[in-house]
Amino acid sequence: MKRTTSTILTGLLLSIFTMALQAQKGVETGTPFGRGEDSTRCLRNTSLYSTYYENKDYNMALQFWRPVFMECPGSSKNTYIKGEAMFKEFFRKTGNKAYIDTVLMILDQRTKYFNEGPANSLRKAFALYEFGGNDPNYAKQCYDLIKGVMETSPQSFDHTYSSLYMAITAKCYSLKLIEAPEVITAYSQSMKVVDTQLSRKPDDARYAEARKNIDAVFRSSGAASCENIEHLFTAGVDNNPSDTAMLKKVLSLLTETGCKESELYYKASTNLYKSDPSAASAAQLAEMNVARKKYNEAEKYYTEAVELEKDNLVKSGLLTKLATLEMASDSKQAARDFAKAAYSLDPTNGYALFIIAESYAGARIGEAFENQTVYWVVVDYLARARNTDPTLKEQIDERIAVYSRLFPTKEEAFFRSLVEEGVSYYVGGWVNESTTIRFRKE
Repeated sequence: MKRTTSTILTGLLLSIFTMALQAQKGVETGTPFGRGEDSTRCLRNTSLYSTYYENKDYNMALQFWRPVFMECPGSSKNTYIKGEAMFKEFFRKTGNKAYIDTVLMILDQRTKYFNEGPANSLRKAFALYEFGGNDPNYAKQCYDLIKGVMETSPQSFDHTYSSLYMAITAKCYSLKLIEAPEVITAYSQSMKVVDTQLSRKPDDARYAEARKNIDAVFRSSGAASCENIEHLFTAGVDNNPSDTAMLKKVLSLLTETGCKESELYYKASTNLYKSDPSAASAAQLAEMNVARKKYNEAEKYYTEAVELEKDNLVKSGLLTKLATLEMASDSKQAARDFAKAAYSLDPTNGYALFIIAESYAGARIGEAFENQTVYWVVVDYLARARNTDPTLKEQIDERIAVYSRLFPTKEEAFFRSLVEEGVSYYVGGWVNESTTIRFRKE
């Protein structure tokens, strides 16, 4: 009898335990749909909410979606995909931020049951950026999420999230939630992602467009100061002196932010010229060296620019700058030679004639009288310069008035048997020009 009672009791306990198992939901058993009746209910609710969802009747769909979300959370990713879509739509219609928090909660549970943590963190960040507006709490939450993924799983980023990272970083900077170095870091990381993708798929327009967007956001962020740009790119310019694409990007960025006087700009320009020499880049380097008072370097680059330039008008301008440089260093003969070469290439270059005149002024070719005759040549060239380029008239008229007072007097000329104005006269020495006799007006 005892044995029979014990057997019955054991059978009863097993029956109760089996019934308990049959009553357990998927969330309790770890199975997708639960067991027994609960499995049936989960499948039925899934079918019903899906039908209403497809018909965009989200209010009805929600009544059947909630039990699925709560009771059989591991049944399907669609539970989370459709749930996220529904609550985003609720937010769009109402603006109630509680729906944003629900979206975040849905994505957290999706990670719990289906992993994909980095991807779901990025989805959360996108939702926060899309719906958070200028709310600083949502902005910072979005930034922290996407930054965390960048630091741990950068391979999870595509063109969309790379652009989003830069955008939310700039927003947080504008809201004074982060400092400029973080904007620079985000820019560097985002560009690295898209550049890597472009190196693999150079024809992928999505990454090319993302690159433009990231650049534009960074430049307009207010964090792109000269100091910050130098901090970001100096190492790259030093370590990759032949990377022409990077050098052009740095130069463009420095130009647009008004940083052309920086040492980085000079260094990048020098590296670019070595890798990809051109007349324009040589001329630019010459001008930068003039600004730095490195006149020997400037002359070298102007000379190279002249050699590389094909357009005679542009070449004439470069030779004129060389002539000006030589005048500044008191190398008057060299200035005269460059100016004459400039004028030969462009007969409308009145300034070249002006430089020739100035190079002769004060020339010492012999005794006092011979030195005075040089001013006949000086005034000849000044008059030609004025006729060629009327914009020079004012300063030329002033010089003609001054230099005419340095002509020989009639008496001084008489002692050399020069008695008639307008007669041809040869001025020797390095001047080596023909002119006409004129007397100083007493």
